Amino acid sequence: MRITANMLSEATVQAGIQMGGNSLVNYLNGEESDSLAKSLGGSSSSTLKVLSKGKYEQMDEAAQRLQEQSAKLNESGSDSIYERARKSEDLTEVYGEVEKMVSAYNSMLGRLRTDMTTLGSFYRESLKEAVNENKELLSTVGISIDKNGRMNLDKEKLKTADVDRLEGIFGADGTLTPKVNMIAEKVADNAQANLKSISNQYNSAGNSVDTLIRSYDAKR
Repeated sequence: MRITANMLSEATVQAGIQMGGNSLVNYLNGEESDSLAKSLGGSSSSTLKVLSKGKYEQMDEAAQRLQEQSAKLNESGSDSIYERARKSEDLTEVYGEVEKMVSAYNSMLGRLRTDMTTLGSFYRESLKEAVNENKELLSTVGISIDKNGRMNLDKEKLKTADVDRLEGIFGADGTLTPKVNMIAEKVADNAQANLKSISNQYNSAGNSVDTLIRSYDAKR
């Protein structure tokens, strides 16, 4: 869900922020970066830091979620989800973890779109590249990649895939989950470093804006 000017109106009044046009809205939607400082005014640098804090917190959360999901699919050994599926002849758990990873990947990609730094762009393109390298294999289990790099999942086609095929794509012998996990780890490290550098800049005026970003982000 996109953030609109109306959504920000009440919180920005409470925070005492003077918005110039739609620059703040565009920034929160990942469309602008350079004009944000102008829209907030020269005396609002602390508010800019608060906005950055909220974004990096969400980036860290998304990265850790992707790490968790890719790690589960990258399991090997007798207690891996693939071996459990073979023993029980029930692939429900594997299908569920694939679906969660697709969601986590799309969320991480969306977060990286809001990071206009060179490093943010590098991580975004690296993530898309890791998936594109496996595009043909992913298509065999119902996962297509759109022009923006997002994954689209056909759940019915996924459920026609057997455990060997799924392990070959997402398991330890494949290239997808190890690369995705590594990139997610780097993104989390970068987000945490940025959070540490601005942690002392958090102020009461920013609380309402940060809360607003989180409340509407939860509805995406």
